[in-house]
This record gives sequence, structure tokens and C-alpha cells, in this order.
Amino acid sequence: MFDNFEELEEEYDVDDFHSEAPEGLKEPRHSTFFIGHDDAEQEAISLINSGAMPHAIILSGLEGIGKSTFAFRLARAMLKHGLSDNQDSMFDDAPAELTSLDVAFDDPIFSKVAAGGHPDFLTIERPIDPKKDTRKNNIDVETARKVAPFLRKTASDGGWRVVLIDDANTMNRNAQNAILKILEEPPKNTLLILVTHRLGAMIPTIRSRCRVLNFKPLDNETLTQLMQKEVGSSLNAYDTDILNFLAQGSIGLAHDILQSEGIETAKKIFSLFEQYPDFDWVAIHHLSDQVGRAGQEKTFKNIAHIFNSIFESLCFAKAREQNNLPAPLDAKVYKMLLSRYGLEELAQKHEEVKNHFNQVNFANLDKRQGILAAFNII
Repeated sequence: MFDNFEELEEEYDVDDFHSEAPEGLKEPRHSTFFIGHDDAEQEAISLINSGAMPHAIILSGLEGIGKSTFAFRLARAMLKHGLSDNQDSMFDDAPAELTSLDVAFDDPIFSKVAAGGHPDFLTIERPIDPKKDTRKNNIDVETARKVAPFLRKTASDGGWRVVLIDDANTMNRNAQNAILKILEEPPKNTLLILVTHRLGAMIPTIRSRCRVLNFKPLDNETLTQLMQKEVGSSLNAYDTDILNFLAQGSIGLAHDILQSEGIETAKKIFSLFEQYPDFDWVAIHHLSDQVGRAGQEKTFKNIAHIFNSIFESLCFAKAREQNNLPAPLDAKVYKMLLSRYGLEELAQKHEEVKNHFNQVNFANLDKRQGILAAFNII
């Protein structure tokens, strides 16, 4: 949730076109629903209306909070409303000032962008590894080099050409240098939108040539509204508290938690924590046996995230001299841990927990023993 915890962000990495308006939350290129980032929207609208849109914009913030959805909204708006060189807003027939980045779902621009068929729009993503049938970890230079020839073409309708680079923070140095060459001499009426989950991963010379829009984590009210739209019904109060606590302002992470039954896993962990310091080791062994089975990787990932979130919250509460924690950490055990340990000790345990789960995950160690050892750290 916070910029100081970039390592945690990296672990959670947060298209068929539909012929009718979609229900619920959809992939960013298909989404007609957007809330939670009014400041960024108003700034983009102001840039379009004033004719001051820069050649490149960086959308920076935690993964899964709506940056990609915003990027597609901005791209559609520029393709529809961006002024070309032969247009002048002083003429009577100039388009009216925008008040929203919305482009109607039945607009041809929306459908072409969603289907990947708009001639003036290019999306750059991490390429697919054909051997593993999954996306590679980074954007390589060959992929980045597709941008320059695309932007040098003439726009089909005399307007703008737009490139969206998703996961821009995964571009290797050669790929970033390829993009930098474009930014040094950008073609007219072109917009490069870079979506990054870690602004520090972008080389300074790229950052200095881009307008940066910072996106904050979603507040609990907005996150709850989005999740109600996602699940189609209201979650009960306790489940909502758990989801808000674990999602840390990210709708993408909230979606993953729901899809992997993370709320139920959290309830089990909270129940075991509440027995501290006299843990029910039979129940812990039972949990570790379940998680150690094949196909339980997401459950293990959720448990790691739950442990990390608990100790991160304890550290923040101790640093702010707060004796009470909000739900779902309002049980006696967390007050006990706050009173028993100082800030340095809690921070050390947080680091031990984080390093422990990372080691188990990346070294592919026995997950059964990983769960048992995590409770021993407490």
C-alpha cells in the first residue's frame, strides 16, 4: 500500500470483446466503470481542454488500483477528442470542452480499442513465453522497439497516435533506452502512456521527460463499492473488514483474494493467532498439511500476505503509539503483541516473517515446514 513497501508490491503482481455493455468489473480495455481517482481524471481533462497534453505521461502507484483502466480511458478520449494540428479551438465548430474522459460503450472507438483493432492505438505488454504459455517477467528491447515505427506513421484520421505501455517498470535497461530515444524527439500529436507500479524502476532521463500522475491506494469505501460490483452482492461486515485489510487499497489484489478464497484462509490464521502464546499445534499441523499439497500455491501466497500484513500493521500502530487496531485486528492478542514488543522488535519480526516466506517461495522449500516455522517466529 505504501511506497516504502515496494518489495511487497512486487509479489502481487495485480480478451474477448463483449458485444453488449458489460456487467461488473472487466479487464481495463473493456471497462466502462471508473471511480476513485478524480484528481488524475481532472488533470487529464484539463490537459486535453487546454491543448497542453504532453508527449508522455507516467501513471504511477500501487498495482491493481485502476491505473490501467485509467490509461485506456485516457487513450480513448485522446483518440476521440485530441485536437490535431489542423484544428483550432477558436473556431465555432471546435469540440466543446470535456467534462469527462468517458467514451460511450457503443462508440466505434471504444470497440476498436477493446478489440485491439484501432489503427492509431498500440498496446505494449510483457510478451508471452511460448514454452510456458505465461507472460515473461519483463518487457525486452525487441518489444519496446515496436513503438518507434508505429508513432512515425500518419494518424488515420489526422488526429493522435497513442501508445500504452503496461507494466512499464518491467522494461529492461535496453528497452527503456529505446523508449528514451523516442522521448528525446517525439513525433507530433503522439501520446505515450507508461503504467508503472514502481516509479523508481524507470530511469531518471525517462521520468524527467514525462508528466507523472501519482495514483493513491483506494479508500475502503471505494474498494468496498468496487467489490460489491464485482461479486454482485454485499459482503458481510466482517468479511468486508478482512478484505479491506488485506487488499490495502488495491482492487486487483482484492479480486485475487476473493478468487483464491483468501478471506476464509485469513479467518483460519486469525483464529490461530488468537491462541497466542499457547498455539494449537495440532490445528497448525493440519493447516500446514493442507497447504503443502499440490495445487495450494495460492493459499500459501495468501498466508504469507496475511502474516506480512499483520506485522506491518503492528509496526505502524507501535510507531504511532496506537494501542487499539481497527477490525479485523481488534482482538486481545494484537494488543498483547503491541504491549509485549517494542517497535524495533516488531520491525525485526516483520522482517523475519517476510524473509522467511520469500525464501520458502523462491527456493521452493517444503511449504509444510514453512507454515510451521512461521508460527515459531511469532
